[in-house]
Amino acid sequence: MTDDNIWDYPPDTPTVHTGTFRLTMIERPFPGPHGSLPPHDHARAREIAASLTTVEEITAELESRRAGDEFPHETRADLEQIQVGCWGPVTEITDAAFAHRGEFTPLADHTEALAKLHPNAALIGSATVDFSIRYRCFLFIHPDGTRLWADGWAGEDPWTVDGNVHDIIDAFAAHNALENVDFNADAEARTMAWSELEDAILRTVMPVSRHEGVLSVFRVRRPREVAVNLEETWLEE
Repeated sequence: MTDDNIWDYPPDTPTVHTGTFRLTMIERPFPGPHGSLPPHDHARAREIAASLTTVEEITAELESRRAGDEFPHETRADLEQIQVGCWGPVTEITDAAFAHRGEFTPLADHTEALAKLHPNAALIGSATVDFSIRYRCFLFIHPDGTRLWADGWAGEDPWTVDGNVHDIIDAFAAHNALENVDFNADAEARTMAWSELEDAILRTVMPVSRHEGVLSVFRVRRPREVAVNLEETWLEE
């Protein structure tokens, strides 16, 4: 069942933009690239989902998905779904509410709230929305306090960058992971290989493969302001 009271568009309204939206949380001590992860913890995933500021209430538990399965993103009703994978110290959250058209920074805002609940965790996230030009944002938070935020339109100026790329690479000790990729830490923000930086840091602090690759899927009721942002981002030209 969907809660139509907080939405301006009916549930079968098609989305008009595509994109990506993922946040990974890794608790210390980081398992590292050669560590192992336990099986998915559904109870923990539900606990994390309920704590998100993008969620007012979990209304249903849906069938679990494999990590490699495509996240549904075709209608407004799909915007009521989130998925959460919990493998010991590693949590992965997929939530369309992390993205926006660049006027607000929900990925940063909602991650800050999660960081306060988990001060001993690293949080690494990104979101993109494919308008006529792609909007991109990236967030890196190390539990020692080092932070980096970057967002803007692909290939265009201006970009907003809060923090220092070299500092975040040092904090995560990601130098080795960046040696064999096309990455220049001194490049201009609009041409920076941000995705390569994100991947390198994730490869440094956690195993790339998730144990069994299972994620929990929840249908949720959104706070009204989150629903408004979701509709503006994904349903409006």
